[in-house]
Amino acid sequence: MLILVHYGEIALKGKNRRFFENKLTENIKRATGGRVRKLESRLVVEDGNPDHLKYVFGISWFAHAYRVEKNLGAIVDFILKKVGERVGESKSFGVFVKRADKQFPYTSPQIAEEIGAEVARKYGLKVRLKDPELPIYVEIAEDAFVYFEKIRGLGGLPVGANGKVLCLLSGGIDSAVASYLIMKRGCRVDFIHFHVFPQNQSVVDTKISDLVEVLNSYQFESKVFLVPYYPFQLALLNLDTDRKTRGYELVLFRRFMLRVSERIANRYGYQALVTGDSLGQVASQTLENIRAVSEVASLPVFRPLIAFDKQEIIDIARRIETYEISIRPYKDCCSIVAPHPKTRANLERLKALEEKLGIDEVVKKTLELVDVYPFEGSSLRELSRVLV
Repeated sequence: MLILVHYGEIALKGKNRRFFENKLTENIKRATGGRVRKLESRLVVEDGNPDHLKYVFGISWFAHAYRVEKNLGAIVDFILKKVGERVGESKSFGVFVKRADKQFPYTSPQIAEEIGAEVARKYGLKVRLKDPELPIYVEIAEDAFVYFEKIRGLGGLPVGANGKVLCLLSGGIDSAVASYLIMKRGCRVDFIHFHVFPQNQSVVDTKISDLVEVLNSYQFESKVFLVPYYPFQLALLNLDTDRKTRGYELVLFRRFMLRVSERIANRYGYQALVTGDSLGQVASQTLENIRAVSEVASLPVFRPLIAFDKQEIIDIARRIETYEISIRPYKDCCSIVAPHPKTRANLERLKALEEKLGIDEVVKKTLELVDVYPFEGSSLRELSRVLV
């Protein structure tokens, strides 16, 4: 038995199609450890662990298939044998044929009719093409393939086909889902995490490691930049927080995070930043505040969740198995910067406050404290101090 893999969006790529096929082939080999052979609009995977295909972006669906002699009589005989093993209490069946090889001497309807007639005669099953209890699939390509179930893939584009991005990973529900969704568009994702601990090493044994481990199921490996936020906190304590400035702390902090992230992104060749913002979900994510935060960045800032409501985000988080990790207790910087942030921060006032903070110096001091960790296996370990 082998695995027959079909892709969807990649088939629409025109002259660039081979690049995407090659990237998908590379990712499948790495995920499964098997051998991959390219056919027309499909891939054949042999050996390795096929269960890992459910983590590979770019696959529309896959099936455990049998390679059969490319002869109608042989195909019919094989199907009759396999139906006998599977029929059980099934009362209906359907035959679905795709003939990619137009030189094969029978059309798809003729093949389906011949198979259907023999199955009905031998097993007394009724034909039902909509949701049959026993579906039978036949593909005639370079080889003939028979299978009985399609397993839905993740869709999207293969990771690595659209460059690399740096995602601001908070440890909450949203940013993990945003990371997953941008991977689905073919981006390789590394992470940057701002934390409240005095030492970066303290993050290693927290849920951040567990989140990255789950997300790496979809892309194999990543780097995590760990950033202490206390230089910003100390500067904020020295700021005169009268009534005119109160409530701006969180937007100031988000602008600070974007400044630091962009410096690191430019140093290490990332082409965009990613956040878990969802329009209007919380006070800091109003349109006015999103605009105010984005104003400090020259790189594109992708927000895959911008139009999602919270329940939609939670549903995805549950499906990709980050939800239970994300809801574990953890000191999130944003939650402790300001309990009652402004919903419509004034841009000129923000700039004036940043001047009082000495934001450029705060960013510089922060960058001197950043460490980058590779994610290998099931834990983070220190690699090197970042030089920005």
